[in-house]
Amino acid sequence: MNAQALSTQSSFYLCHLHQLKNSKDLFLQGYNIINGGNTGHVHHLLLYECSIKDNLIYSGLCGIYNARLMPSSVYRYCQTRIIIAWARGGQLNYDYPTKTGLKMLSSTQLLFEVHFEPSIPRNHSIGIQLRFYPLNEKPQYEVGVLTLGTLANSPLFLPPSLNTISFPTYCFNDCLKSFLKNNLVINIFSILVHAHQRATRIILEKNNNFSRLIDQNPFKFHQQEMIYFHEPYPQINSANELSLICYYSTQNDHLKGIYGGYDSNNEMCQAFIYYYPKVESFPLCLSLPVYKNKHLMNNKRNWTNKLSLYIKDELESNIDHLSLCGDNIYFNQKIKEKETTIRLTIKREFQ
Repeated sequence: MNAQALSTQSSFYLCHLHQLKNSKDLFLQGYNIINGGNTGHVHHLLLYECSIKDNLIYSGLCGIYNARLMPSSVYRYCQTRIIIAWARGGQLNYDYPTKTGLKMLSSTQLLFEVHFEPSIPRNHSIGIQLRFYPLNEKPQYEVGVLTLGTLANSPLFLPPSLNTISFPTYCFNDCLKSFLKNNLVINIFSILVHAHQRATRIILEKNNNFSRLIDQNPFKFHQQEMIYFHEPYPQINSANELSLICYYSTQNDHLKGIYGGYDSNNEMCQAFIYYYPKVESFPLCLSLPVYKNKHLMNNKRNWTNKLSLYIKDELESNIDHLSLCGDNIYFNQKIKEKETTIRLTIKREFQ
């Protein structure tokens, strides 16, 4: 993907669709990012697998602010199945474990999304590419990627002038029961956690404190490296529940609170779990907080330390979450379907 710097004060997203034209299905042993010298201008990149075989065409601006520019079919079918994730400061080369591989169907369409920082010099063109390395034969296990956390445009809100504030998200046990059936166990071999500039710590727990998978403390915005595990790998089964907790500091923000969003000046809370064997139609296991007092999350007020602490307590004491898991969740939120589960869950201690 080649990017010509835009005249903008904020970061921007570019997307490009690519249709694979292989004569047969492929399995990848790894990949690397080409022109790594340009990654200082890149906040993150994602590669999505589209969920339909129709020949879609798009190349241009994307992200929530520019979704209207994308064909609706691209937005609908190509923005849930993440198969590769990279963030600023991460490794440029990646190999899957022995006996595993990432499957690429011969008819697969891939959506390559790159989030560029506004630091690109004007009239400066940069190129970012992914290079794949196929296996000679079918591996024993197929690799999957499970995205945890919350939607980029979720009701995440951080009052100003706080040393710390936490934002929990969940992959609820109900979701894992729905997709990890027949005693299926998945093995985690690497995880990438992702947030923006105000994040200070990110914890991923299994079964609410009984097993901590990750504790990135401190979280470094400019050094978001993949975390690797060694055999025997951590495992997830249908009896588990996952909690992803992001901690932030807004002590340098005094005039306004910070919202969740796509821009680098907004915040996120996500984790990408690389695992095997792959579970079909299970790319996402997210949650959205459901706040009773939504009026608290606005910047049309005169902020004081007392007010920030009060709103922090209100937000952190929330126990209501909307559970989103499955595939194509953006367009299947009203009814329960085989591939999508939407429910309001009251968060309680795991039993």
